[in-house]
Amino acid sequence: AILLSVTFLVYARTLTLDYTKLDDSIFIVENAQYNSDLRNIGVSFQRGLFNPTKDAYYRPLFLVDFILESRLFGIEPAGYHFSNLLFHLISVMLLFLFLKRIKIPPLDAFLLTLIFAVHPVLTQAVAWIPGRNDMLLMIMFLSAFILLFKYLEKPSPVTLFFHFLLIVAALFTKETAIIIPVIMGGFMVLYLKCGWRKLAFPVLSWVSAIALWLLVRSTATLSKDWVSPATMLQAGVERLGVILQYLGKIFFPVNLTVFPMAEDITLVWGVLALAGLIALIVYSKSYTRSLTWLGLFWFIIFLVPVLIVPKSLNDQVFEHRLYLPMVGILLILSQALPFSGKFDPKLKIVLVSGIALIFSVVSVIRTDYFKDPVTFWTHAVEGSPHSAYAKALLGTKIEDPVAREKLFMEARAIDPNQKNLNYYIGKVLFDRKNTDSAAVYLRREIALNPIPDAYFLMAQIAFSNNLFDS
Repeated sequence: AILLSVTFLVYARTLTLDYTKLDDSIFIVENAQYNSDLRNIGVSFQRGLFNPTKDAYYRPLFLVDFILESRLFGIEPAGYHFSNLLFHLISVMLLFLFLKRIKIPPLDAFLLTLIFAVHPVLTQAVAWIPGRNDMLLMIMFLSAFILLFKYLEKPSPVTLFFHFLLIVAALFTKETAIIIPVIMGGFMVLYLKCGWRKLAFPVLSWVSAIALWLLVRSTATLSKDWVSPATMLQAGVERLGVILQYLGKIFFPVNLTVFPMAEDITLVWGVLALAGLIALIVYSKSYTRSLTWLGLFWFIIFLVPVLIVPKSLNDQVFEHRLYLPMVGILLILSQALPFSGKFDPKLKIVLVSGIALIFSVVSVIRTDYFKDPVTFWTHAVEGSPHSAYAKALLGTKIEDPVAREKLFMEARAIDPNQKNLNYYIGKVLFDRKNTDSAAVYLRREIALNPIPDAYFLMAQIAFSNNLFDS
């Protein structure tokens, strides 16, 4: 009750937030017609996430969620923000139950979950509507894990069946779920010392779930552009520093941003966090405990998908992706001071509560960064000055034409091939009646990204010049 109450108080402000215009309005406003037809529940399993045929992301339950919720909320953002808060509350509750299930003392489980519940690095997952995907994945994952414990204590076909369904649901929620059986198997063998004979039926359910997911996914109209293992390996090597950046944000949440670019995030805090974590493990001698290593494995393996995705697909290192990996860090901390050894419980409560209070204040402040598109993209530009996309999007949200053009030109200096950017500049020049210069930028946009709006402006320019055939 304390955990849920504190979490609600910290994130109650999210209920008044608008859209950020980063994907959220796409799934709800632009997809309103798609969401209005219940038959598209089945269609969602046969298409990509953003585009039916030109998309590599396959997350059907994410689309189904919006179809169902649109029945209740239409296109009003408040209802979807309520859902996000509800998903976070459920995740917090499940994490507390999970930590107790793996024999972490109740007080420690409570304090560790409290840190998770209010941690500023997870603000984006709660305050940004599409951040729900990681929360939904955690709900499926921890629910399946808890059912697995129940099955191992008292084997039952019903329990195993629902465990299987949750694994399937996790896979259809986000591709990262394919890692889940590896984590579960490691826990059962290394931590609970289960024999493979006892795990035979759970392993069979995992294999069946993955096979079913692969079969259905193979029938979907996804992009045929194949990313080679060599490309993914190269991307992973180039992005190894991202792990340090994420670690720094967990221990020192002072360099957070709503639209993070790896090149704009210092490694200093990550290095300090790594040094501090190693010192804590060595001093506590927790390196002898399997849960420490399982936690480290948990943290790293859930970040692998972030590392291997090529920049051409996604160049951001969003903080909501830490939602599941952060649990691994909590597992490591559960085996070190002040959560292990003869540490005074009252002092432990005071220490962790003080940290949680600071985190709560920062989370409340950061929640306001998501209140509307202008505020969001202003903070995006401040936090990621090397992002051409952030500057371009802020330019589309502000009213001042001079400031807008300045942002577009700054964005173009960073990346002249940024999608839609040359169109935005052409539109500004067109509105100023500078049609000759506008046409230059519009042609560049058409060469890079042939969008209808660019053709339409070119048609207007041709019309004004009496070039009717053009």
